[in-house]
Amino acid sequence: TDLMNIINPKIKFTEKQFFKNNVYKNALFTKNPDNKIIIEDIDFDSCIFKNIDFSLIELINVNFLDCIFESCDLSNKNFDEKLIERCEFNSCKLLGSSFINASLKDILIDNSILKYVNFSGTSMNKIKITNSNMSESYFTETKFKNIELDNNNFNKAEFLQTKLYNIDFSNNDISEIVFDNYSIYGVIIDPLQSQFIVGSLGARFK
Repeated sequence: TDLMNIINPKIKFTEKQFFKNNVYKNALFTKNPDNKIIIEDIDFDSCIFKNIDFSLIELINVNFLDCIFESCDLSNKNFDEKLIERCEFNSCKLLGSSFINASLKDILIDNSILKYVNFSGTSMNKIKITNSNMSESYFTETKFKNIELDNNNFNKAEFLQTKLYNIDFSNNDISEIVFDNYSIYGVIIDPLQSQFIVGSLGARFK
């Protein structure tokens, strides 16, 4: 059962667009740009991206509202201090992307790779992450509210100065995870995971 009702992206209709057309609302993008392009100071609003590789797309001061990403590669993209609201990431790659001090609300992430992602100072409200690789991701002073985690890999992820009270990790891989004392208080785990918690605090079993 879902713990919360995430508001889905509000997409009424989309028309097929190309990045060079400078249309960023009610647009469906399925074709990658031929050359490097810079998109600056805009909001993508009510858009669908399918099989888009963002490596040729430089995003500067761009927010995403009511967007769906399917099988997209957003690796190493910078979303620092940006607003991402009512968005879905399905089978996407966000290797090494940065969300420092960003605001994420009503977000669904499924079957995606978020290895090495930096969520320092990120505000995350009504977030559901399932079947995803979050290994070696970094959370420091991250603000969590209404978070649901299911079947993710948090191997070697770090949680520092991040309140995790009542957040349920019991169905996730938390081997070699790092919690500081502040973050670990009230976290929900499976009894079999206690070895990883003890390990993260520097103790050892004999």
